[in-house]
Amino acid sequence: MRNMKNRVMKTTSILAWALMSCSVALAQQQKQPQVFKVIPEFPKEQDTVQLIYDARNTVLKDAEDISAQLTGYTDFKWTTTDLKFTKNDSVWTAKYILPAHLGLMNLVFKSGTLVDKGGEQTYSYILSANDKRQMSGGMLGWGMLRAPHIVAGVPYVVDSTSYKTDEILLMWVKYELQYHPENRFRVLYAAASALKHMNTPESLAKLDKELNTLEQIPDIREEDLLEIYRVYKNVLKESTKAEEIRQKIVAQFPNGQYVKDQQRLADFNLIQKAKTDDERLKAATDFIDKHPYQEAEVAFNEANRISYISAYWIISVYTSMKKDLANYSKYMSKIAPYEALSNVIYRSLDVPYISQKSMGPVEILPYARVIMERLNYYKDNFQGDKYATLYYSSAPLFAKILVDNKLYDEAFVYAAAAQSTASYKNADLNDTYVRVLEGQGKAKELQMALEKSYAMNQSSTYMLELMKKSYSLRHKSDKGYDQYLAGLKNADKGKELKEKVQKLLINKDIADFELLDQYGKKVRLSAQKGKIVVLDFWASWCAPCKGAFPGMKLAVDHFKNDPNVVFYFINTQERKSDMKDYVTNYMKENNYPFTVLLDADSKASKAAGVGPIPHKMVVGPNGKLRFSEVGYMGSTSELADEIIEMVNILKAGK
Repeated sequence: MRNMKNRVMKTTSILAWALMSCSVALAQQQKQPQVFKVIPEFPKEQDTVQLIYDARNTVLKDAEDISAQLTGYTDFKWTTTDLKFTKNDSVWTAKYILPAHLGLMNLVFKSGTLVDKGGEQTYSYILSANDKRQMSGGMLGWGMLRAPHIVAGVPYVVDSTSYKTDEILLMWVKYELQYHPENRFRVLYAAASALKHMNTPESLAKLDKELNTLEQIPDIREEDLLEIYRVYKNVLKESTKAEEIRQKIVAQFPNGQYVKDQQRLADFNLIQKAKTDDERLKAATDFIDKHPYQEAEVAFNEANRISYISAYWIISVYTSMKKDLANYSKYMSKIAPYEALSNVIYRSLDVPYISQKSMGPVEILPYARVIMERLNYYKDNFQGDKYATLYYSSAPLFAKILVDNKLYDEAFVYAAAAQSTASYKNADLNDTYVRVLEGQGKAKELQMALEKSYAMNQSSTYMLELMKKSYSLRHKSDKGYDQYLAGLKNADKGKELKEKVQKLLINKDIADFELLDQYGKKVRLSAQKGKIVVLDFWASWCAPCKGAFPGMKLAVDHFKNDPNVVFYFINTQERKSDMKDYVTNYMKENNYPFTVLLDADSKASKAAGVGPIPHKMVVGPNGKLRFSEVGYMGSTSELADEIIEMVNILKAGK
């Protein structure tokens, strides 16, 4: 805060006395390297500035990556922006475009669980206007920032050691008015909060006199009356007087913001009250039509739980279910706020295309294009990590939809963007990326992607088949293929897998069961004693269960000649009464050489302690449960290696 305080002292001697108490702290601070600074030192609104953070004498001195949460006081509203810092020599830097009307900014630096708030001095900065005065709201924001315990709604972002008293808050209110007397009503809530917090006869009398004086101003504006209303309602909690002011606002401003806010709340509540899908969709579209999203209304929306995110996801889901592309496009092409996109992408694209498979690639493409265009608009026109984060996290889905439509060049843009952050650590993305490169005919890049994916143990079945085919074409046979694969494996990844599996080793009892397989043969678990038994609990409706089958097939094939290792795939938690025909046909159609046990009433799985599926268990030769793991992370090769490692540990007698 040193730069801000120096500027205040230079600007006016009126403030000098108030800052004398800080002189000792400032002198001590000046002896140390300046931790936070802004270049240029006196920027103007909408300038691009360099934010400099010298972490060498902070808790983040050894951090490998640093980000910051920038809290701004912009046009008398609190805003938040996430920034990523880059290390340059011994300091960390980030570029930031100062928004219009930004009066104050405060930074909190982070790395993992470590946080640096700047202690008593804080990392805050008051901005100057073009006329060299402090920006409107800057000094008020600085006063409130250190009094979140006094003024409701102020974010708790500075260290508690920097908190100030109600007298100090009133002092900064006074400074704000000395620079900007036009802000008399805008400082009212903070001043009233401080006076009420003092709670002396003198402070309360002063507040009462000020409110009466302000209320009598001729031609008072609606926003000014609203500030008086807020004080009576939220600070003084005088309901009778607050209601009197409210009625005055409604009578004098029938088309004003207060009436609009109340109508917006009533229209949003109609969505909540809707009883059918059609009623809900109509209420949501009516709400958006009547009340387009406005940043200026965010505070009221949040206070009254008005959620544009909910309205948009309702519209996106119901219009896509109805195959109503026209209305989907009408609303999703202008979706706001930005945060609503995440829900819409998941509900209207990911679920129907990936999870439910209720929409095919051709059918989903036009819906995806609407969202891609809107997402790109935000990414290209707004700064901050949150805009880029959703783009990169959604890019794999867009790439898959595009590649499934054979639009390889378009898909490459998204697949490459996603891969730049994933670094071949995601098997599903790797599969999409490989298909893109294959479609583009980029043989060299394709081979490299296949090998990098395999080295990270994140390969799909398709990729493994493609690798073998490519190897055979290059070498005119598959001789030496296993050695080739072994040479690609990342030693560190292999070590990680072994350590992970070793930690999963247990030694527990497991309930015995007797079930029929798909051929009508009885299988009893206790009869397998002396063998290593791999159990895979799955259901026909469980996409991750079936997604794991290619990896399980690799493991089954690996031990196919070992009579002391057996695999049973236990079909459980089914919604159909007779699964025998389904199971037989599904295994045949997909060429899975699996023995499936039919747990129709789910008794065996419940007795074994199975809840969520997929759930894989490995029983040792002693009949004890040695491994138990839930879920599937998506890598065929990693799953196979994990099961193989589990079996090998037990074969070694551990």
